[in-house]
Amino acid sequence: MFRHLIIFLACAVVVPTASGQDADTTGSTVSADDAAIRQRMELYVEAFNRHDADAVGTFWSQDCVSLAEDSGERLSGRESLIRHFSKFFQDTPTARLSGEITELKLVRPDVAMIDGRTTLFVADIEPVVSVYSALLVKDGDQWLINNSRERDTPPQSARGALRELEWMVGGTWQDQSEDTQVSTTFRWSPNEAFLIRSFSVQYPDASLLEGTQVIGWDPLNRQIRTWTFNSDGSFAQGTVSKHDDEWLLRMSQVLSDGKLASATQVITRVDSDTMTVQLIGQTVNGEPVPSSSAVTVLRIKETAEAAVDSATGEPGEQQ
Repeated sequence: MFRHLIIFLACAVVVPTASGQDADTTGSTVSADDAAIRQRMELYVEAFNRHDADAVGTFWSQDCVSLAEDSGERLSGRESLIRHFSKFFQDTPTARLSGEITELKLVRPDVAMIDGRTTLFVADIEPVVSVYSALLVKDGDQWLINNSRERDTPPQSARGALRELEWMVGGTWQDQSEDTQVSTTFRWSPNEAFLIRSFSVQYPDASLLEGTQVIGWDPLNRQIRTWTFNSDGSFAQGTVSKHDDEWLLRMSQVLSDGKLASATQVITRVDSDTMTVQLIGQTVNGEPVPSSSAVTVLRIKETAEAAVDSATGEPGEQQ
């Protein structure tokens, strides 16, 4: 419905690192450019929500190209974009914009790539959610949009949105760790609106942590969200997204002592009964914490005999 409006948006959720990659290898130059790009995005959103077409145009390069993949509409050049925005703001005075970045990568010192998701709000109309990719170029000390592609994301049910995570349901998952024993199960909630993860962590000092994680579909922002509640009183919330073969859980957490933590959990499916889990980009009260090594997690399936014994209340065996 609305095209060429949503590229280059400010990050609206916690993103501990630039898409989780380069957490250990990015230098000060990359970090400075990352911060500069994100600051430019904040200013872009402010200009858009002021309905200032000329100001919005200054964030695009003179030879920019914007393509709407759904309609095939293509706009070329900064002046063309300014005319487009001017008409849109005149016709749609209630328009407001929000969004999130799912990936930010510096290709070279003067070129960056951004992927993300945006939501356009207009009075009396259902919010329009789109995904985008943008190529940014550095002109002097400013980052400008040179090329962008976007498309709308169709509405979907909670069950449909979570379908790609269904492989985790069934059996008990156990971490292959030498010191800490972690057991996890996944199940569907009634009506299959949510995935519910129950887990227990047995530490070497014999202390036990248990928790429940709820994974669900946010139909307003059209993204997978997650909420976690632990037996020590800590709790967390975040977003879930897929990148190639990896699932990224970007979480912000309030610890039991009141400290604030953030991290990205990387889950990679190896096969139907094996996955790896790694925590990267972790901070506590803003201070970085070293990334952990990836842990292999195996699904332990019940035998038919064990299933019968479980139904009759008798102890069974697992394989």
